[in-house]
Amino acid sequence: MSSGTKVGYQYKGETRTGYVKFMGNSRKGEAKFEFVGTNANGDVTTYHVKRGEDLWKLLNNNKRDKTINPLE
Repeated sequence: MSSGTKVGYQYKGETRTGYVKFMGNSRKGEAKFEFVGTNANGDVTTYHVKRGEDLWKLLNNNKRDKTINPLE
């Protein structure tokens, strides 16, 4: 979390805070990211390694929108 990018995402109708970090590319050339999700109290609730498409769909509701908008 300390070296990841802080982002907002929707989960079950509420906005939550998560952290993403680019890990590199798979053998097929697809982007891979670490993702840490938190609850409303800031407690870690999930950790995943996600493909770029899955991460972008989570963050932007569109797997083709490769934008990661950091929270301050």
